[in-house]
Amino acid sequence: MTATLAVVAGLAASSMARRVRQAGRPALIGTLAATAVLAPLPAAAAVIALACWRLSRRLRGPRLEGAAAEADVVLLADLVALGLGAGLSLPSALDEAAGEVAPPLAGEVRRLRRAMDRLGVAAALAAAGGRGERLYRLTARAAATGAPLAAAVEAFAAERRHAEQARRLERARRLPVRLLLPLALLILPGFVVLVVGPALLESLARLEVLR
Repeated sequence: MTATLAVVAGLAASSMARRVRQAGRPALIGTLAATAVLAPLPAAAAVIALACWRLSRRLRGPRLEGAAAEADVVLLADLVALGLGAGLSLPSALDEAAGEVAPPLAGEVRRLRRAMDRLGVAAALAAAGGRGERLYRLTARAAATGAPLAAAVEAFAAERRHAEQARRLERARRLPVRLLLPLALLILPGFVVLVVGPALLESLARLEVLR
């Protein structure tokens, strides 16, 4: 975008210079006046675009944190499913997985393990909360009904991955609309300089000639 503005400004400056040479020295004052009016436009557009970008990053922060937390839970489910498939018990699979996930989720899993030692596996899973609450609830239901734990955990991970992919596709579809305003703010000043600048310069030069 910066390169585009530079090209547009260069074309406008070249056009203005030609008109100044054609109009003669009386047009110099008009040139300076036109420059004073039009020069701040690209800088103002850049400032507005930067403010929009910073606001967008600030608004995206919580959403990105939520996406990272969801990815950690999916990784935990994958690791637990691998452990269960390898013949580990659920507590042992959780112990192994806790060392591979992000610290907040790892601490949550370790607290769950301590609760399992005190209350039992089913009771601890049913009472657990936090980032992995849905995974814990699903695992508790599978254990209570006698369903294969590995298959249930794998299905949970696959479902969460599919949901995240759908969310990303939806955000990608909305991206062109969200970029429309910043692009317009960057392009419009250069367009104004290129189209309005020469006409304004010519009008000012004619006024000087008439004097």
